Amino acid sequence: MGTLNSRGEIDPAKGVVILHVGKKRSGKSKMALLWFESYPYDRVVIDINGTDGPHHAAPGEQLVELHGTVDTLPTKWPEELREDGKRMTLRYHPDMGSPTYLEDVDAVLGMAYRTGRVCVLIHEVGLVAKSSKTPPHMLRILQSNRHRQLTVLMCCPRPLTVNPLVLGQSDLVYVFELPNRADRETVADAIGWDRDDFHLAVSELPAHGYLRADTNENRPEGDEPDLRLVSCPPLPPEVVAQLDRL
Repeated sequence: MGTLNSRGEIDPAKGVVILHVGKKRSGKSKMALLWFESYPYDRVVIDINGTDGPHHAAPGEQLVELHGTVDTLPTKWPEELREDGKRMTLRYHPDMGSPTYLEDVDAVLGMAYRTGRVCVLIHEVGLVAKSSKTPPHMLRILQSNRHRQLTVLMCCPRPLTVNPLVLGQSDLVYVFELPNRADRETVADAIGWDRDDFHLAVSELPAHGYLRADTNENRPEGDEPDLRLVSCPPLPPEVVAQLDRL
């Protein structure tokens, strides 16, 4: 069956959850941005570090910077700001020094949840969906994204520290260089893969290469290839260069 269609695309009408894990500069953010750019409807990016794109609008779309806190952020999609029917991308860079940063981010996620049929990109999801504390709208998105036709893209370096729902609800998991053994075991257990085989598969990855685990793929029969976990080469340099310009 699989998560993607025959052209390797996601269906925005269904909504999927895609998690990207790996150490810093391993390639996970580029892969997430590639999916983000392919999404045809309105989008939201939670840019924890303030460095993850997009940072400017491409032709035919509109980039809107959100500012404020849980008390001042919009509660519904700012449709009044839309220009000439363009696709809108809302970008929110929270103040991580604020005592309400988690509530601030969750307010933006709540707006996306109520809107429906948007793509949400969350960098550093470990700071938004901690294993010890996950705010209510983040939980709603993890549990009910399909009901709202939400496509959710998430990145984190340490899957061990995030809410188990992040992995448990992911349709696709992209695994880049992941040096910590406990992190690899967390992913292997979540996707139902033998730990030793998974350790070996990760260790054999080339620089910026990755594993793609599709939790919706069926177990193969007979001589069919096993597409549940596939080793993939790095993104082509020209694709990475294009993403760097966003």
